[in-house]
Amino acid sequence: MTQRIALVTGASSGIGRATALLLANNNYYVFAMARRMDRLEQIRSDRIEPIHLDVTDAAAIEAAVSHAMASKGRIDLLVNNAGYGQLGAIECVSMEAAHRQFEVNVFGYARFMQAVLPHMRAQKSGCIINIASILGKISIPGFGWYAASKHAIEALSETLRGEVMKLGINVMVIAPGLIKTEFAEKEFELLKTVEHPPAYQKLLTALPRLLSGEPLAPGPEIIAQAVLDAATASFPPMRHALPLDAKTAVVARWLLGSRLFDWTVRRKMRI
Repeated sequence: MTQRIALVTGASSGIGRATALLLANNNYYVFAMARRMDRLEQIRSDRIEPIHLDVTDAAAIEAAVSHAMASKGRIDLLVNNAGYGQLGAIECVSMEAAHRQFEVNVFGYARFMQAVLPHMRAQKSGCIINIASILGKISIPGFGWYAASKHAIEALSETLRGEVMKLGINVMVIAPGLIKTEFAEKEFELLKTVEHPPAYQKLLTALPRLLSGEPLAPGPEIIAQAVLDAATASFPPMRHALPLDAKTAVVARWLLGSRLFDWTVRRKMRI
């Protein structure tokens, strides 16, 4: 079987790391990209090549894609995964922090898509999998800027799918719910940098309670398996939400409607 070539961003931990390892064990040569090179070196192998990369650096992205093409001659799969979550009330998160959220979570994805698409068009094949979030379809108080960035990924992915499906390129979204990674820990560290007036105290108290189930959540391996399944399926899904609570939330939002769903969320958060 011909070895496939994959690019995975945010590969130093969590979903990205699990995805890089699983792909490498399933006949992919993986260019694993992230800022934390020490973490990447831990997974270096004859099928995983670490590349230091910041997704806000357009020149570095072009260089990484050019390197992949020069050394392997093709790119079969792009897994856009690098990102983080900026928590805080809409009023209180600074515009600088909001811009940073979109630079990483949206424009970082877009830069990579624009960089690989000419090569995928030339070879008339390819697969782009964008890791979004359940919050790309529903929004929760305190997650506004992060949810907005993931809503944007949903829109970009859906639009791009229609533009390139006749060119031999598949575009898919995988939308995780609560997964056991370092993600929530980093979110709360960022939250400490945002000043909130007393009016938002109930919200600040609710956020840790809302994410308290993370230690018991499924590990990132289930998302990695979903990536592999989507990349190798004859008829891949356009969008896949998991674990089960993520699927349930989307269905509940549709069944209850906006007003009742919002009331249910606020009641659970006690705000």
